Amino acid sequence: MLFINLAMSAVLLFILFCLLFRLRDTQFALLNIFRHRRRSFSTLAAIMLGGVAIFLYGGFIQYSFWILKEQTIRTNIGHVQIYNAGYFESAKKNKSLIKNYAALKQDILAQPDLAADISTISGQLEFTGVASQYENETTSYFSGLGVEPLAALKLGSFDKLIIGSDLSRVKMDEVTAGSGLAKTLNAAYGDWLDIMVVNAQGGQGAISLKVRGIFASGIKDYDDTAMKMPLTTAQRLMGTEGVSKILILLNTENVSGFAAKLRHFIAQHHLPLIVKEWNNVSPFYQQVEDLLSGIYFFIKLLVAVIVIFMIGNSLTMNIIERTREITTLRAIGLRPWHVTRLFILEGIFIGIIGATGSLAIGVALAWLINIQGIAMPPSPGQSQGYTAFIKITDIDTVWFTFFLPIITAMFASLRPSLRAAKLNLADAFKFS
Repeated sequence: MLFINLAMSAVLLFILFCLLFRLRDTQFALLNIFRHRRRSFSTLAAIMLGGVAIFLYGGFIQYSFWILKEQTIRTNIGHVQIYNAGYFESAKKNKSLIKNYAALKQDILAQPDLAADISTISGQLEFTGVASQYENETTSYFSGLGVEPLAALKLGSFDKLIIGSDLSRVKMDEVTAGSGLAKTLNAAYGDWLDIMVVNAQGGQGAISLKVRGIFASGIKDYDDTAMKMPLTTAQRLMGTEGVSKILILLNTENVSGFAAKLRHFIAQHHLPLIVKEWNNVSPFYQQVEDLLSGIYFFIKLLVAVIVIFMIGNSLTMNIIERTREITTLRAIGLRPWHVTRLFILEGIFIGIIGATGSLAIGVALAWLINIQGIAMPPSPGQSQGYTAFIKITDIDTVWFTFFLPIITAMFASLRPSLRAAKLNLADAFKFS
């Protein structure tokens, strides 16, 4: 990216210099593009085809990154998590709880620089156990999650209710179950489940809870075991007042900046806690991002090579056909660098026209595609497909689509322009 920025800065400075001090050269270079319309059109068509491919695929993967990021964050992960310092070092998670959750939450919200960035803060208690539905004689392992019902509406907003409703803030004896778990237990809305767990002290905990709703997140492994219940109910069942983690949903995109401020707050108060950002606890997202980014890089590289060869070939043919013209200009006193500048300007103008056309066609096609969207199959590990769109407002994609053809056009024109400047005048005049 730094190389592209430097290259584009050099191109802009070169164009600005020519406009201010070599305006006639700029006009000649622009008019020369239209002397060979068929060749120029074929070159521009190749540039625009590649540019449109970059724009559409770039917009597609940016939308895919966004939807996967939001799904990851809002499937009970949040932007930032706070854990007990020993949480990841021990297999017994119940021994590494945050015990002063209520007080810690108030202290965090009392810090103006932290509270300003927080949209939702919520504690969650993780545990496992066995759920039974005796009327159907079914039993299954489950992964339980104690949540604050109101906060869970945001932190679990990608969980789609199939039947029933979300957890109540009043009724503490109800749960919601993942679709796969409900199917295994043959449980329906209104059924009672008997829950058994090993609590935080190592004893047994048991409770009967009513199914209030059945949800599907689209992540099969999660839906096959997930069960949510009010945090106070989970704490009573587990015999603790602590939480496994504190999730924070932000109203800012600067996750790293907020995490740094939160770590500073924890260090100041000498708290035995650690802070994790959402992407550090989501390896699946990183793997998908790396895969799609690798494919996108290959497409950009392929387009750059095509543009370089097309423009290089076009300018080389121009030099061959305009040999007498070039040698005449050289004979009347035009310096080699002057000739080189003319051909470089031609290449840059071809790149600018191609880049502008790429964006115009790309935006039009993206708008048409976004009317219906693109039906996508389920991602690896998921059970539901989704409708993808082309994100046309991503500045990086627009910037890259516009500047890549210009930069590659400049580099493609270097070799033919230097060749034109080095023509031997005596031999060139014999050219027919």
